[in-house]
Amino acid sequence: MSLKSLLQRMAQMIVVLFGVSVLVFLLTRVLPGDPVAAALGDRASGEQVAQLRSQLGLDQPLVMQYVNFVTGALKGEFGLSLVERRDVGEVIASRLPATLELIFASLLIAIFVGVPLGVIAAVRRDRFIDGLSRFIALAGVSFPQFWIGIVLQLVFGLALAMLPITGRISGPPPLTVTGFMTIDSLLAGNFSAFTDSLRHLVAPAIVLSTGPLATIMRMTRANMIDELEKPYPELARALGVHPLIINYKFVLRNAFTPTLTIIGFLVPIMIGSSFVVEKVFGWPGIARFGADAIIANDFNGVVGVTMVVCLFVVVINFLVETIYPILDPRIRSGETA
Repeated sequence: MSLKSLLQRMAQMIVVLFGVSVLVFLLTRVLPGDPVAAALGDRASGEQVAQLRSQLGLDQPLVMQYVNFVTGALKGEFGLSLVERRDVGEVIASRLPATLELIFASLLIAIFVGVPLGVIAAVRRDRFIDGLSRFIALAGVSFPQFWIGIVLQLVFGLALAMLPITGRISGPPPLTVTGFMTIDSLLAGNFSAFTDSLRHLVAPAIVLSTGPLATIMRMTRANMIDELEKPYPELARALGVHPLIINYKFVLRNAFTPTLTIIGFLVPIMIGSSFVVEKVFGWPGIARFGADAIIANDFNGVVGVTMVVCLFVVVINFLVETIYPILDPRIRSGETA
């Protein structure tokens, strides 16, 4: 990627973030609902209402409110949260690792299950395993994630008592280093906390991975079929190369580049899906905080979470668009031309 193209995409990122900030800020001010009234209740005195409105900056002109919002956002400060009663930036900083850990675990499940299923389905095309894989893919995108989550809670949490159904850990949490409960437990040498946090992570990670797993499996299968129909796999078989080497070393390598691009674009979708999953499993991440902020008319919380999610989306899309030409020389040569 040329320097000019890189600068253009960075400028596009800034424009998108600015546009989203204006849109979300205005929506929180235009939509019905008074956050001060929701926070204090009907019995609050006029003096209490005026004091909280001044504390939140809602007594200032709209333009000044936006200027203060942008100034604070650049410093990681989004104002007072009515849900948590502390700065939104602090809430996001404390809850973000939980969401990232959940998304990372879900992505690992989706990749390490979806890619092999896609390969097997392509190699065993139009056979039983192919039909089973396609059924799994269809089920993954058809069933609502909140329904799958409730079923897992009922079966594995209540009926079989195999997995916890809420939270990140049952006992005392380990010393925070990375914010990832599983990693921090290992760093502290606390293996009981590691197994406990891992058991809490399994069910929500499986639920969040269902949609991405189905997409990755279908994409891998389609790309593998395209590659298997080319001459080089047949030539390799004629030369006596083992089928596993052909399928996984040569064919999958060529078929995986488009799948990798899809994986990059799936991450923003998983961030959106985590709002439902975190609420169902009581997972203390920023998505759950965002959902609680929406219910409570917590303007600062809604705007803060939205801006952080938007930042992640544009950065991930930027990285995918930057890495893809490196992985695929055809794209790189097309840009050069």
